[in-house]
Formats: sequence, C-alpha cells, structure tokens
Amino acid sequence: MALNPAVTLDRTASRSPPLTRDSSPSPSISPTPALSACPPLDRSVSATSSTATSTASGHSVGSRSSSASAALRQRGYVRPHGVAFADSAGKRDSVLSLGSIAHLQYYFARTGLLDGKGAQLAKPKQGVSDNHGDAKPKIRSSSDTVNLDEDDPNSIAADDDTGQEWDSNNTLPAPTVSTYRHKVQYLPPPPDSAKLRRDLKKALGDAEKVLSTVDSEHVDALERRKRPQASTGPGGKDEEKEPSPLKRSHTAGWYEIQGLHILDVVTLAIRAAKMYYTAHEQPQRIYSIKSEREIREELVGVLDALKRMASRNFAGGLKDEELTTMMSWLRGVDHLITEEEALEKQEVKEQEKWQWLEGSWEGRQRERERSFLNSFLSEGQLPDWAPLEPTKPVPTPFLEALRNGLKLVHLHNAMLKKSKRQFGEIKTFHTDTAKPYRCAENLRFWVKAVEIRWEMKVKMDVTGVVHRKEAAWPDFETAILQWCQTAREELTKEWKESTRMKRSSTFFSAYPEPEITNQEA
Repeated sequence: MALNPAVTLDRTASRSPPLTRDSSPSPSISPTPALSACPPLDRSVSATSSTATSTASGHSVGSRSSSASAALRQRGYVRPHGVAFADSAGKRDSVLSLGSIAHLQYYFARTGLLDGKGAQLAKPKQGVSDNHGDAKPKIRSSSDTVNLDEDDPNSIAADDDTGQEWDSNNTLPAPTVSTYRHKVQYLPPPPDSAKLRRDLKKALGDAEKVLSTVDSEHVDALERRKRPQASTGPGGKDEEKEPSPLKRSHTAGWYEIQGLHILDVVTLAIRAAKMYYTAHEQPQRIYSIKSEREIREELVGVLDALKRMASRNFAGGLKDEELTTMMSWLRGVDHLITEEEALEKQEVKEQEKWQWLEGSWEGRQRERERSFLNSFLSEGQLPDWAPLEPTKPVPTPFLEALRNGLKLVHLHNAMLKKSKRQFGEIKTFHTDTAKPYRCAENLRFWVKAVEIRWEMKVKMDVTGVVHRKEAAWPDFETAILQWCQTAREELTKEWKESTRMKRSSTFFSAYPEPEITNQEA
C-alpha cells in the first residue's frame, strides 16, 4: 500500500526538536512597566531607559514577563511621575497638603520592607546568582515639578538612564520625616455689637429714606385726587382726561422698579436686624426692652408685607397698609436701639460709682467683697463682714443675713445678668424660708449653680448652717469669700474688655467709609 507523501512529511516535521525559549535578561537592567497591567499604569509610570527598552523589545512576551519578574526581585527605587488629581480631590486642602513620599519609597526598597522581598536584606535563594546583591538601586532626583514633554531635552521622558547612585551624602530625608504641609486657615473673629449696631443703623436709614420718598408720593397722589379731575368740553359736558399710553406704560414699569428697590433695601435691613439680635452679647438687655415674641412677630409681619407686594408683581405700587407696616417696624427698631444705648450709659454711670473695681484693697478683702455684693442688691445693704474669731459669738450678722440662701440666690442671678456667659440661672427657689428645709434647699440650689456657672468646688455643711452649728460657719464663710472673688475677677475682666472694644469701635466709627457716587461708579 502506497503512503501519502503529505502524511509522511507531517510525521517527519513532528519528530523535529522543540523550540527553545530565549534566555532571560540580566537582572541588572532597570524595571519596565508590567504587561497588561490592571489597573493601567498611566498615572504613575517608571521612566525606562533606552537600553532597557531596546533589550526588552527583542524578546518575546514570555521573556519580557521573565524580565519583569527578575526586576521585581531587585525591588529598586524608581522616581514616580506626577499625578493628576480629580476635580473634586484637587479642591480639597487635605489632598493638596500631602507631600512627597519619595524618601519612604527609597527606604522600603533598601530595607526590604516591601512584602519581605528584595533589597539589601533579601536572603539569597538556592541556584540563583547573587552577583547583583551588592548593587545599589539607581534613583533620580526628585523635584516639585515634573516635565513630561518628549520634545524638551530636559524632560524626564527624554532623559536617558543616567540615574545617580545613592550614597550617604544624598539629600533625601529620613523615613520618619513628615512631608504633610498643614495650611492654617485664617478665620476672622465675629463682629462685635458696636459694628453690628452701626450696620443696622445704616440699613435702617437707607430703608427709611426710600420709604419716606414713597410716602411723600402717596401724599401728593392723595392731594391730586382731592382736586377736580373733570374739565368742561365744547358741548358743555364734563370730559375726563384720559392718560396717554406712554404715561400708563411708564407708571407700570416705574412701580416694578420701585418695588424691587424697596424689596432690596428692606430685606437688607431685616438681615442686619437678625444678625444684631442673634449675635448680641447680652440678649437679655434687648428682651428687657421688648420681648422676643414681639420682635419675631414684627419681623414676620414685615416679611409678609414684602411677600404680598412681590406676589402681585408690584402692580399698583406700595399700598398704604404695607407702607404703614414697614415704617412702624423701622421706627420700632430705631426706638429699641435708642433705649439700649440709654441703658448702656446708665450702666457705665453705675460702674463709675463702684469702688471695688480698682484700687488697693490689701488687708481689706472682706470689705471689698461686701461692697461687691451690695452693688448687685436692689434693696437694702448687707451688714459689715467681720471675720470669725473664737472670742466673738457665731454666727456674725453678715453670715446670719445669708443663712436662708434667699439673698445668695438673688445675688447669683443678678451677677448672671451682668455677665456675657448667662447660664446657670436659679429659676426655682423658696421665698418663704420659715421652714428649715426650705433654707437648706435654697443653699443647695446656690451651691449647685456656683459649681456649674463659676466652675468652683464648694464644700460646706448645709444642714449645719441651717441649724446654726458652730463647726459649719468657717466653711460657709470660706465658700462665700471664694465665690465673691471668682465672680468679681471674671466680671471685671469682661467689663474691661468690653470698654476697650467700645473705645476702638468709637475710634473707627469716627472715620466712616467713603460713599461711592454715581460718577465714580
């Protein structure tokens, strides 16, 4: 039987020796990017040399994979390229404050901290030549800007593999050095009451000026209505004057422009009033003139008038009831500011009479604290504060006057009204102190309020004070003395700071900001 020549040739070819793969590249070449990397290495790619590229291009896919694995065993340090942040990340200070970690990458590469492989501390494997064990990784100098232009001869992409060898004289910092650059943001302090008051007065003046103009126009219109509007025609009949189309269109457009202007100035006045109420240092002073509920009702009424005016597209102009609502609110706020300024002047006059604010009180500490307490009493005066002595009977008239705790409660609440930190008020207490338990509860209320507001620890026997036990009076006197000293020092510091700020605000208010005229605009 004859054989098929094609089959014979095929069998002969199948007996030929198998193909041999190319030899692996030298491990001393620089590492190259991984093939088919996932995720792609387009953001941070190592700068490969021309020699490594030409060598690797001559091998097959398998040889290049072997070259990459050999380079990974070396774990050399290669300078990363610049990173392009996303739009959302590039606007965050926390991302932009991050510095370079090049010195950490070099440290990890040299010490073998990358998964325990490579670098100088790597253990030699069996059957693998260790000729490159002493080879030092080649690095490139790091800088803040990265030039990736291939046409530029100074570009990194066009640079050859002339990396400098690391030595001990290199300028890379230690791995413990932090490169995080914290950017301190300057936050301006909140405006004080004096500046807010000036802004409120200016806004009220602008709004009142505009509304006064509208009020005068309403008065003129009312007078024109009272005049005879008819004229006698040729036929002896009364003929009404019809306004021209130009006048009608001008009136409708003027009302819209006027309404928008009123809406702007009144809204700015409302905003200035809101900021003045909410950022006031002593809101209780404002509420003593006008309650918080009345202030809110007036603000809501003005906003409702503006809403009605804008809902009809300012047709017909500003109505009389809307004008009355806005003008009454402006006058009410102006009256509130005037009353508050009068109260401040009265407080300044009272403070000038207080002798305990300044001066030398050495050896007269109890006399100073008694004068301090008397300045907060609305009626009567406390007895002289004599120190406790073994030869004198106890309690002293001063301690006996404070034994029921009622005056201590009133004094504590009065001090809070003069302070900027108005919290810890005693709202529940006994006015009828005929029963001993009511006196004890008043004293306990005062002790707890002192610990919360003035941040001091009070140790005293409340029951012993109520029942006039001799061992309880020294602790009671010590608690009152410490409380008076702490409250006086804090209030004095606040008043001096407030006086200094008022003087500075008065100095700046003497030089008002220049107004921009129409010609300058």
